[in-house]
Amino acid sequence: MKNYDLVIHPADGSSAISRVDVVGTLDSHTVAGFEQSLHSLLDTGVTRLLLNIEQLTYISSAGISALMGLTHRLRQNNGELVLLKPSDKVHRVFRTLGFTNIFKIVDNETELNAAFNI
Repeated sequence: MKNYDLVIHPADGSSAISRVDVVGTLDSHTVAGFEQSLHSLLDTGVTRLLLNIEQLTYISSAGISALMGLTHRLRQNNGELVLLKPSDKVHRVFRTLGFTNIFKIVDNETELNAAFNI
């Protein structure tokens, strides 16, 4: 069952940076496919990952766990995960669970450039 879509874009012409637009829900039903897709992307050498979650309508603990796994893998390779433009509902979940201190969350391109030191 797939309740999400991923659109993967190389960012700034660099193969080490990719932007992924996540649309829909990220929960126990969709997380396996999400993880497989993104780990395959990381296998290509991507070390800096921007997840545009502006159109993510719901995230469960399984989705947050998947993001933690991506963060861990990227940091092992001196990489970075940045979350862009979470909806109020999704941002509230991160804030309530204390994950705003763990994930880099930005609301605009200026903050994004600073997060990636561009």
